[in-house]
Amino acid sequence: MWNFFKNFVYAVLLVNMTIGAVHCSWDPYKVLGLKRGASIPEIRRAYKQSAREWHPDKNRNENAESKFVEVNKAYELLSDPVRRKLFDQKGVVDDSLNRNMHNPNNRFGDGASFFSGHGGFRFQFKMSEMTAFHQYRITLRRYENFILPQSQNQPYLILVYSEWCLMCLHVLPIWQRLVEDLNPIGINLATVHFDQEVELANKLGGRRGELPHVVLVMDSRISHYIEDELSNSKVIEFIRSRFSRNLIAFVNDQNINEFIGGWKDNKVRVMLFGKLELVRLRYLTLAFKYRPHTLFGYAQLNLETTRAIVDKFGIPLKLDSLLLFQEDRDRPAARLSMADLPYSTLKDIIETNKYLQLPRLSSQKMLDLLCPPESSNVRRRLCAILVTEDREEDEEAREQLRHFTRQFKFSRDRIVFSYLFREKQTEFLRALLEDGKSPAEATTKVVIVWRQDIQRLSYSWLHQPFVSGADNWNSSVNYLHRTLIKILGSAQPLAHTTSMKELVDEYAQGILGRITARLVTTAEILRDHFTRQELLAVGSVVGTVLFIAAVGYVMTYLVRLEEETIRKTNKGLPKTPRPTTTELKLHELRSETYNGMVRLLKPGCRTVVLLLDNESMDVLIPKFHKAVWPYRKNKSLLFGWMNIDRGLPWYSRLLNLALKIADDDEGTDVTLDSNSVKPKNCVGTVVSLNGHRRYFCIYHARHPECVSDSGAKRMQNMARRLTVSNRVMNDASGAFMGFDSSLEDSDNSDVERGDPLKSQDMEPLITSGLGLHTQQFSTDFALEGLSNWLDRLFEGTTQRYNINYWPDFGNL
Repeated sequence: MWNFFKNFVYAVLLVNMTIGAVHCSWDPYKVLGLKRGASIPEIRRAYKQSAREWHPDKNRNENAESKFVEVNKAYELLSDPVRRKLFDQKGVVDDSLNRNMHNPNNRFGDGASFFSGHGGFRFQFKMSEMTAFHQYRITLRRYENFILPQSQNQPYLILVYSEWCLMCLHVLPIWQRLVEDLNPIGINLATVHFDQEVELANKLGGRRGELPHVVLVMDSRISHYIEDELSNSKVIEFIRSRFSRNLIAFVNDQNINEFIGGWKDNKVRVMLFGKLELVRLRYLTLAFKYRPHTLFGYAQLNLETTRAIVDKFGIPLKLDSLLLFQEDRDRPAARLSMADLPYSTLKDIIETNKYLQLPRLSSQKMLDLLCPPESSNVRRRLCAILVTEDREEDEEAREQLRHFTRQFKFSRDRIVFSYLFREKQTEFLRALLEDGKSPAEATTKVVIVWRQDIQRLSYSWLHQPFVSGADNWNSSVNYLHRTLIKILGSAQPLAHTTSMKELVDEYAQGILGRITARLVTTAEILRDHFTRQELLAVGSVVGTVLFIAAVGYVMTYLVRLEEETIRKTNKGLPKTPRPTTTELKLHELRSETYNGMVRLLKPGCRTVVLLLDNESMDVLIPKFHKAVWPYRKNKSLLFGWMNIDRGLPWYSRLLNLALKIADDDEGTDVTLDSNSVKPKNCVGTVVSLNGHRRYFCIYHARHPECVSDSGAKRMQNMARRLTVSNRVMNDASGAFMGFDSSLEDSDNSDVERGDPLKSQDMEPLITSGLGLHTQQFSTDFALEGLSNWLDRLFEGTTQRYNINYWPDFGNL
């Protein structure tokens, strides 16, 4: 056993000597990847980066632990100005580094290492060193159910730590000092173990490698401590900065009467006197805790501006004092003077006198505090409510009731006296009235209320009104006193029972107040999450935008001045109205514009296209422009032209698709030969394309509907006539599509009448060349009937040719 112990000691000494020898030639700058003379922020950044890289929980390298220890040692040396200066001068590490291994503030405890079964060693905290953190540790459930609601009236300082955090051990003495300083003045402290409460740590802003992280939870808001250095004074200053600036008002001889006499807002006034110019932190936490019920003021002693207050109330100049005022501005309800006012004593005084002598029921929360529900008839708590109006005439009755409470001193545990304004709590008062009575009839009357539970209450009205004045005072007081003694002395239920209506919050913030509060909160959040450099960058961007807007406004203003000057100069000149014309553009239908003019048309829109060639362009375009000019203001129409030499394949494919739809009606299947469509025959054709509904209408001088009155009937069967069989007959109806045809037009060609085809109709309609009877008509007359056709087009009486899809434009 002794040999084992001796060998163990030798091993430990050998490890320490090895570490010391390594440290003699060890360069902390090289470990952190820094140059000599690096600044403290650069050292911190390098340490955080190296610690994240070599942390044993993230890096599975077998040398990660030793490298992580080396990084921590390097940061410990370089962050100490004295030891860093000594190392820079001598170039070696002083023995104090090894001695620091035994320092209790070191992360590695007493510097000892224990050997594992695998022959390696691992450094860790001693559990006794982490006890100071563990005893204040909280969980996510406690944070959400207890700390967050309690933060409405009590701040919580929370530290996020980890057992692998070297800096956490460094701040341990500071944390213990904060516990001793802040706990007695109303600020609670708690810790969060990062590895065991990851969700809570992330919610509080803690990140691995950036520990310790300190936050202040106050009023359900999280404020982050962003200073580089963690010290007692800086943390206290951080906590002080989180309190609202108007939480405690500074009072002097000029505003003392206004401050003390403002009790009509239903709050008690607390005056604090001290020798310091800065308000103590305990006073801030006290004012924050009791802000719903009290308003705090502070006056500094030994100043000319507060001498009258000190003399009036007899405040000792060498002691801190507290004066608590209720309705009486000349006589404080409580006072206290001590060399150092303890927080617990201050809290006890305010807790005992946190309500006025006659408080007003200004909200449901106030009613719950003054008259809480009590189901037991024996322990029931009564509330005597005086119904008044918000006017000076009723102030005398309220004052007489205050005098009544001071005279008889009923126990607040049995009965609480209060009043309400009839016009502000109409719904609550209406629930307490008997049928047929209006709320106005209850003015200056007292109602006794017993809340049996949250929604149900019993009540009894005193029949005699509480009337003030010298003649009525004695009778009103005697009647009220007898009635209360009778009710308190018996366990009988009150006269009536009803369902309670909630009181209106008279001090609820309006929309403007809520917007202002939200802006203030946003500004505080931005201040917490952005550094000065980031704020300067954002400020510069905002300033640039505002500058550009200001320059634009100035330029607009100068232009407006110039226009007014010109208007005044030309005021006497006669005004000649300028003719306004609407431009009509004709677009060329080609492959680049095809989608926009046809395929992507919106529902209800159409494109009207003129077919022409190079020879007829100069003649047809002016006539087409003149014919469509009356429709230039129609936003659903688009006008254009197409060179038939370029678009003939597309036009042939379009006709083929229309004929296929007609083939479906006849049960035949005929394919149109694109060579049968002659470009010269298509010149002067106008096509109306409906891109969304996929149909088109055709105008041509030889179109059946444009030739004669009988064309309308022939038009209906024309497509069917063209595709009866592979031997399509020659007829004038095919010429408008560009086929070879004759100029003969006979009613006998109408197939609907079932007449046998005549010999002249047996000639083929689609041929390889021009037929014998084909005549070339002049382009001068090609668009003569276009205006009439456009009228019928927009009336919906023209023939429509349906297709399944729009063919591609180009060579097919």
